[in-house]
Amino acid sequence: MVTFTQEQPQDAAEIEHLLDKVFGQTRCQKTSYRFRDRVAPVAPLCFVAKDGEKIIGTLRYWPVQIGPNATPALLLGPLAVDGDYRGLGLGADLMDVTLAACAAHGHQVIVLVSDLAEFYAKFGFEQAGPKGITMPGEKTDRLYIRGLTPGALADLEGPVLPFAARTLKARSAKVRSVKRKAA
Repeated sequence: MVTFTQEQPQDAAEIEHLLDKVFGQTRCQKTSYRFRDRVAPVAPLCFVAKDGEKIIGTLRYWPVQIGPNATPALLLGPLAVDGDYRGLGLGADLMDVTLAACAAHGHQVIVLVSDLAEFYAKFGFEQAGPKGITMPGEKTDRLYIRGLTPGALADLEGPVLPFAARTLKARSAKVRSVKRKAA
């Protein structure tokens, strides 16, 4: 019997093994992985599918921000299902479970990078490019977005940025300013 549970710290190695199996060991070279670098996934939103104790699917979310106002958003992915279990709807089940968790936790905007437009359209995702939303280093036609609340995407535009990028730049500028004053 397949169960869906929140990811636990002890699941990490098995999840990494599954991701390597599904996407290959070069997966970390993809542009979207730069947005996950040195940032923890949003734990209450990360779920695994298990057959007994074996992890057969995973879906994680990562904090990002969009545009000049640094609007908080989530980066979905990776979504992975073990090849032996494909075609059973587990990817769709993980989407349903995690989208409900995202909404329950008050998140409003989700972005993702994928070539599977038809799959993600079933869950309300649409191309982000026509809305003026981009991801540096990523092809515009692979970027998708979904608002979880009415009006969440209104007036939203600009680049998807790694979490706290603006804060880090502001801190760096402040430190340089302090050093100059001290000199």
